[in-house]
Amino acid sequence: MGDLSKHFSREEVECKCGCGFDSIDVETLKIMEEVREYVKHPITPSSGARCSEHNKKVGGLINSQHLKTRACDLPVDVPSKVYEWLNNKYPNKYGFGLYKAFVHIDTRAEKARWTN
Repeated sequence: MGDLSKHFSREEVECKCGCGFDSIDVETLKIMEEVREYVKHPITPSSGARCSEHNKKVGGLINSQHLKTRACDLPVDVPSKVYEWLNNKYPNKYGFGLYKAFVHIDTRAEKARWTN
């Protein structure tokens, strides 16, 4: 049980550098919960909010949605399956990225898709 939503806590989405930046966009949190319900088991985000210094350290883009608290990286067993499900659920909005070990989700204003 989380203190932000049914399954996620503030600690899980805070910047990993320890600076205390721990905000997350409500719409992003909603999609995180939908993914959690879809996979039917706990997920611990590998990256949520990022301060600018930590974003730079991990090689994040200068305009990363993580800086704006609108992004989260979710390690899942079969990222391609979750990526496809998200694309079908939200065909015309948000940002979804497919990586080897996780799915990136963000609630940017325009549609964006990528694989890495």
